[in-house]
Amino acid sequence: MDYKRDIPLAITFLVGVIAVSDYYTTFESVKATFTIIKNWGVVLAAFSLGLGAVNLFRVHGRRISKRSSDWYLSAWLLVMMVLFVVVGLGTGQFETSSQYNWVYGALFLPLGATMYSSLAFYMAYGSYKVLRARNLDAFLLFITAVFVILGNTPIFPANVPGFFYLREWIFTTIVGGAYRGIRIGVGIGAVVIGIKTLIGMETGYLGRR
Repeated sequence: MDYKRDIPLAITFLVGVIAVSDYYTTFESVKATFTIIKNWGVVLAAFSLGLGAVNLFRVHGRRISKRSSDWYLSAWLLVMMVLFVVVGLGTGQFETSSQYNWVYGALFLPLGATMYSSLAFYMAYGSYKVLRARNLDAFLLFITAVFVILGNTPIFPANVPGFFYLREWIFTTIVGGAYRGIRIGVGIGAVVIGIKTLIGMETGYLGRR
């Protein structure tokens, strides 16, 4: 008996059965048990965040001590992490903390906007390479992209009568039908993976063996 394999499989099976039973039954004992399991999941997620913070200090602290390339970025990362933790723990709930909201709005949001604005150039270059009409499929993708771009530009639908309704028909009929088909396929695949995980056929979460 391989305890390193069989015990995790048994735990996965029991937790999966309890989770499914909580969704399809109304037994109070099952719901109470699943609530305890979810609380344990929250505790484990909190511990994983703590381990992640420790790992960040270990990795970036080594980079700072060795003065490797861009070590000052590692120092800035650790300073910001400590600042957010201290402000968050010192001021209470972040939803009602004006200090935490100010730090978040003054530091994090501008950095996020800067990152996305820099990605716009890579997205434009990638779109140029993808949308070159070399064959029929690429041509259809190019036509679809043109409709999307023109439809999201307010001045074009306002000056071309009927374009807005054509765009809505394409999105609700063609794109909507394809999207529903993708969601149905993803749902069926998720159910199959869940069943295989419960019965022990899917063991990827145990690591490479």
